[in-house]
Amino acid sequence: MSGQMADVIVIDDEDFAIVEPEPGELFDPGAHGLRPVMSHTANTRGVLARYRLAEGRLVLSDLQVGHLDEPPSISGVEPATDDYGQVWTYLGLDLPLSWSGDLVVGTDLIHELYVHAGFPPVWHYERVMAFDIEEGVVTGSEDRSSDVADYRRSRAAAESGDGADDFDDDNAFERLLRKIRIRFTDDD
Repeated sequence: MSGQMADVIVIDDEDFAIVEPEPGELFDPGAHGLRPVMSHTANTRGVLARYRLAEGRLVLSDLQVGHLDEPPSISGVEPATDDYGQVWTYLGLDLPLSWSGDLVVGTDLIHELYVHAGFPPVWHYERVMAFDIEEGVVTGSEDRSSDVADYRRSRAAAESGDGADDFDDDNAFERLLRKIRIRFTDDD
């Protein structure tokens, strides 16, 4: 499998990759009559979404979807397509979403850690933010970059043989996710 393209969220005019949404995807294509198909090897899901935080609210700005036939309009926005008619784009949706959960996003991908398969894990990003979202409204946010940097250092030490006893690779990543999510911190 090729490296996969992540959905993006724009925060203060800066693009962040959506890395760890819990629980699951922010937008359900099926609820809008879409039947996505793979659009290319870097998008096996068939959907690429661009979100933004607008005045503390989660909004779906734009959407690209692989679709075998012309997909329906979404909120009055008609999709446009390329010359081949297989990839459809919705621009300017500005669709408020009612998703609730923890949203972990990252930017400044560390290229030395790139793996040519799947999505990069959260620790592959230099800057990481966590958001608590209730019915589409941001109720909390925290910078988690230092927690992720600590994990990277521990992992590197374990891989080099220094500190291997302190790093349990099977559970370390799950502990990191619990630590960086706002709703499910180690304090809970």
